Amino acid sequence: MIILLMLSIGLIGANSLVLSPIAAEVALGLGASGPADVMTAAALYGAGVAISALLLAPRADRIGPHKALVQALVLLLAGLGLSTLAPTLLVLTAGQALAGIAVGMALPAIYSLAAIIAEPGKEARTIGFVLTGWTVSMVGGVTLSAYIADFFGWRAVFATLALGLLAIFAVLRATTFPAHTPAANPTSPISGLRVPGILPALFSVAALGTGFYGIYNYLGAHLTEHLSRPVSDAGWLTLSYGLGFGAAMLFDPWLDRAGPRRGLLAVFSALAAYYTLMSGWVHDYTALIALMFGWGVLQHLGLNLTVSRLSMLDPSQRGAVMGLNSCVMYLSVFGATVLFRPLYEIDGLTLCILASAGLAVLGASEALIARLKAKRTLEPSL
Repeated sequence: MIILLMLSIGLIGANSLVLSPIAAEVALGLGASGPADVMTAAALYGAGVAISALLLAPRADRIGPHKALVQALVLLLAGLGLSTLAPTLLVLTAGQALAGIAVGMALPAIYSLAAIIAEPGKEARTIGFVLTGWTVSMVGGVTLSAYIADFFGWRAVFATLALGLLAIFAVLRATTFPAHTPAANPTSPISGLRVPGILPALFSVAALGTGFYGIYNYLGAHLTEHLSRPVSDAGWLTLSYGLGFGAAMLFDPWLDRAGPRRGLLAVFSALAAYYTLMSGWVHDYTALIALMFGWGVLQHLGLNLTVSRLSMLDPSQRGAVMGLNSCVMYLSVFGATVLFRPLYEIDGLTLCILASAGLAVLGASEALIARLKAKRTLEPSL
């Protein structure tokens, strides 16, 4: 079951990443004026995820995360079908928006299922294994999509994703998960925000996500504008990051022993130091490739800990809580793009990385305050 959830993340993540590298070919095929027009579909995909994660994710608390995931995959297959057959850019955009709505419900359901099926004391390593699906999507999905588009056309990319998800859908329908006990009271974004400890935990998500996307979103521009490298060289950076993200699974057992608060204090502190180190090597392409590996390790650990922390707050409202997690993370994509743009224009990627270091310091400070408060009140170290 864990492998099934990991593959689900991999294919879902691939859809969110593949449009950018094939945007030029899609624009040519649909008669759009340029790749920028095609990326409107990606923007609406992200908006669909954020809105759906806020409004539809709580369904998992009522009908169970297994059923919620199955329903989400039906919507996702419909969205990918529209994208594959789209005769115009408008239809492609509608297909990606529908896919975003589906993903906003699917991701919280997957994270909830991972927490449910984890053995006691092994929650972090189970969630960590599921999260490696993002490595599959980044390393395999983006790379393969370029080759598929070159040989068979861009429509084959979405068709391949649809076939993979159709296979997962069939297996999920036949798989038995632990019985679900519906929440005593209807859950919603409002009820999720009332869960004790939710706001500090979401702050950690925002600090981690904004710090990451504030750098990642401007890596491509940095390569071409400041390092005079072709866009294709970004593939080595992505590969190194993805390998580091996957290799971090080796440290997941430590996360179960440390607990989310102590673990986040260590990881955010390490990120602050690592970002400071990165800022001095942004103009050395070879060094940047090596540094991306370590960044992937730390981001995996941070993502694992933020998800684990949220999943433990209130199991009866796990769907609503994980929906808030996805909503905040996808809003971080938008926030990072807007807030870091003037920093990039002032001093390139260096200032962006230093700003991310500042966010990591804030994340570490929150984790330290939460840990000290927990010790005073004798709470478990969540």
